[in-house]
Amino acid sequence: MDPQLFDDVAKALATPTSRRQALQLLAGLAGASALSALPIPGLDRGALAALVQEVHEGNASGALPQPKVLKSANGDLAVTLTARPGVVHMGAPRPVKTYTYDNVVPGYTWEINPGDTLKVDLVNHLPTIPHPPAMVMTRPHEWTWTNLHTHGLHVSPAGNADNIFLDIAPGETQRYEIPLPAHHPGGIFWYHPHRHGAVTQQVRAGMAGMIIVRGDLDRVEEVRAAKEQVMVLQAIELGDDLQLLDPIPNPTTAQAFFPRTKVLYTVNGVLNPRISMYPGEVQRWRLLNAAEGKFMSLRLADHELHVLAWDGLTLAAPEGVELVMLSAGNRVEVLVKAGKPGTYHLVLKPGSSQVPDIPRMPGAAPAATPRKMAMAPMPGMPLFSDELAVRPILTLEVAGSGPAMGLPTSLPAWNPPILPIAKRRRFAFTVQRSPADDTEFLSFGVDGEPFDPADAPYRVKLGTAEEWTLVNAYDSRLMEHAHVFHIHTNPFKITKINGRTLAKPLWRDTFVLTKSAGDSLTFESNFVDFTGKFVEHCHVLSHEDLGMMSAVEVIP
Repeated sequence: MDPQLFDDVAKALATPTSRRQALQLLAGLAGASALSALPIPGLDRGALAALVQEVHEGNASGALPQPKVLKSANGDLAVTLTARPGVVHMGAPRPVKTYTYDNVVPGYTWEINPGDTLKVDLVNHLPTIPHPPAMVMTRPHEWTWTNLHTHGLHVSPAGNADNIFLDIAPGETQRYEIPLPAHHPGGIFWYHPHRHGAVTQQVRAGMAGMIIVRGDLDRVEEVRAAKEQVMVLQAIELGDDLQLLDPIPNPTTAQAFFPRTKVLYTVNGVLNPRISMYPGEVQRWRLLNAAEGKFMSLRLADHELHVLAWDGLTLAAPEGVELVMLSAGNRVEVLVKAGKPGTYHLVLKPGSSQVPDIPRMPGAAPAATPRKMAMAPMPGMPLFSDELAVRPILTLEVAGSGPAMGLPTSLPAWNPPILPIAKRRRFAFTVQRSPADDTEFLSFGVDGEPFDPADAPYRVKLGTAEEWTLVNAYDSRLMEHAHVFHIHTNPFKITKINGRTLAKPLWRDTFVLTKSAGDSLTFESNFVDFTGKFVEHCHVLSHEDLGMMSAVEVIP
């Protein structure tokens, strides 16, 4: 898909008059014969009309809210985090009934420093399931049990630190104490539930929040001068009445494991908020894809995005790009320098594991020949018509005047040397189907084995480095099926994609494994500082809940 599509959508939404008049104009187009000429693949008249109504009735003129910030003091950040049902106003036609942290979506932002200790009392006030289905590790189960994961933090996975093997039942409380090393990188990370069988339900509900670790990047003069904007991007999956629906552990062919009829793409919990800047102003946008499994291509009309860091790991210099693509779980920090006065839109093109062809997705199809899902959609995971439609998710209004601001030319790169490679490993993300009928989905897995907490973990020796190659294995029913690799505790350095050596390696803790059978990632990782057991998994969280996860243990 040509990135020009994003400009086409943005120009269709912008007029020299007010934004509300622009929306009224577009609403009129939704019923006009000219609508079919709009260059928005896969978006019919009805879908566009629904999007217009959603934006028009939503937060069309509201400023971008910033989540409440909880800052550490004297080396500690102590918080009480309550998982509970809530009613949240997102700017939709009616309030949303969903699961929350502290009755807000997203959760509060936690701001800490290297060397601090994060102390969390996690209280589970989610409801007890009246008639719980059997606890099967390859199906949704006990989805109101919970726990806590601090995604991307280089911290201990043992005891009551970042231990995703802890189980907190409804009505229970768990104390977490998570010390950060003094040498921890500064950047953006996030927290979310990670109780196997319940992760998808709780993250798609909106249970997530940003973690900011202050560091060297904050001391760069041009970065320090820029106003910060936290932007937690979520895909809230709901029913017709804007309510969270329960999972279906054993769906029929017409049902989904995680049913929804509407997806609200929100920024800090609201639909299409507004940001104001003056021409030449520079702002620092901290973007987190906190969706359960959606890929997000983002383009700000007529503006370049100056990338500072990915996944909390700072680059050597800003990289100017037209758009960014975030897999589920990715974070990116960018500087935006406002252009001439006018109204501009941050436009989202969502993708899914089954339909991953979006801009900046490795291997995306050309605009002239958009690809469709190969063969049948994944059983239990159908899409509805406008779930992946292009849409604006934020409006930038540039007006007024102010002091000139600049962009940095260099940054304090996070690029530690890789220790000598002690071992090489090759493994695969796999799909299991019935031997008798390959249309029947059984589970996802790693090397053909779905997650079982009783299985022996893959073991690594502390103080060594390893090189791993992860392969997207053949799926007989879905030839194009993307995944997202994430590993806890230690980030990794990507050296090859699909067997091709990268001119510039990429440091990440989350990265897309592209869609075709045989696609691969090769990366290196230092296993340092912490022993203990943690997990590697697909961060399309429905894949993880259905088995695509395995344990890793670092031993002395």
